[in-house]
Amino acid sequence: MGRKNKSAEKREQIVAAFCDCAVDLGIEKASMGEVAARVGIDRSTMHYYFKTREQLVIEAAKYITRFYTERIAATMATLDPRNKSHALVESLFSAAVHDERKSSLLDELGALGNREPFFREQVKSVYSGIETEVSRVLDETLPAAIPPKERRLLAQALMQLSEGVTVFVALDFNRTWRLAARQAGLQLLDNLLTKYAPEG
Repeated sequence: MGRKNKSAEKREQIVAAFCDCAVDLGIEKASMGEVAARVGIDRSTMHYYFKTREQLVIEAAKYITRFYTERIAATMATLDPRNKSHALVESLFSAAVHDERKSSLLDELGALGNREPFFREQVKSVYSGIETEVSRVLDETLPAAIPPKERRLLAQALMQLSEGVTVFVALDFNRTWRLAARQAGLQLLDNLLTKYAPEG
């Protein structure tokens, strides 16, 4: 049992090193040898854990997904259930949820995804995983009267706004861009709540 944990721990170290390497040098230059050197292992040991760079990219996508979904879940776990849908919107547009290096890595994957289907699939898997978590929180907190299709559309719109604002923040636009996106997200949520509010 302990051996399995050590193996899993080493795999996580390798994936984290690959992610750092990809941010520092670009994914195309994040070679197996460079990652092995950062972890302090030789190439044959590296290949014991990951046979190909593609396996590392897949695990990196899972790593990013886990990071964001766990961060959202941890934030939501501390809140009053009656305010969770609004708190979700607040958190999606707060600096606390975003991580500059993970966002840079996702940008790297996205740039390669414009040319190569393999990388596009990894980016899609990240966004699908985050959408699942956002939808889960909305399903838990929105009134049952709101149809599933409307909840999903809201989750997708919130994610588009959130992702869009990270681009502007990365370009050093001022904080009013984040506030504007947050306000738009809250307005979408409030419009939906009003539309399906019980009469009377």
